[in-house]
Amino acid sequence: MTWFSEAAVKQWGSALLITLVINLALFWLLTRLTGQTVPPSDMSTSAVQMVHVTPPPPPQQVAAQQQQPKTQPRRKVAQPTPATMTPPSLTLQLELIPDVPTTLGDIAMPEVQLAAVAPLPSIFDSDALDQPLTPLSQSPFIYPLRAKRLGIEGWVKVKLLISTSGDVEQVHILEAQPQEMFESTVERGIRRWRFTPGTVQGEPVRSWVVTTIRFELES
Repeated sequence: MTWFSEAAVKQWGSALLITLVINLALFWLLTRLTGQTVPPSDMSTSAVQMVHVTPPPPPQQVAAQQQQPKTQPRRKVAQPTPATMTPPSLTLQLELIPDVPTTLGDIAMPEVQLAAVAPLPSIFDSDALDQPLTPLSQSPFIYPLRAKRLGIEGWVKVKLLISTSGDVEQVHILEAQPQEMFESTVERGIRRWRFTPGTVQGEPVRSWVVTTIRFELES
């Protein structure tokens, strides 16, 4: 059984070899008869062209591109032209007053009134006089009988207004000790007194003078 297999293989191999030789011989014969050769274009290698293909974008990028809104083209807004302001023409109607002077030399300056000097007071104190008042005549006072009988002594302080002629115009009792004992006697008797008129800058003036009258008993 093993021999049969080897014989069959040899037989088939010989048949294949013979068939191949016959085919080559026929092919050579045909080429010789026709005188044609295989065109060189069939034997040449075609050039390979490299084409760069861009890969498709990732799905997230494609979705983001689809969601982006298309930008609207900006519309050109016409700028307003500033209106030209024409100042209104004003017409002033002035009426000239004929009485108003037109030159500086004709302007009447207002009269300047100087402040009036304050007049000197009508009555001066003894300190403001040129010199102290001097009595010219002093009538003696009558000692009150009641005070004399009781042996009372005292004094009266008076303020006198002396006129420009030296007479006593007014008598004001300032103080008395004891009270209601010598006041009436002083008021009656002192009105007969005379003084040299008081002067201010050499001019006679009315003036006040204060003096004290004392009542004392003789021992």
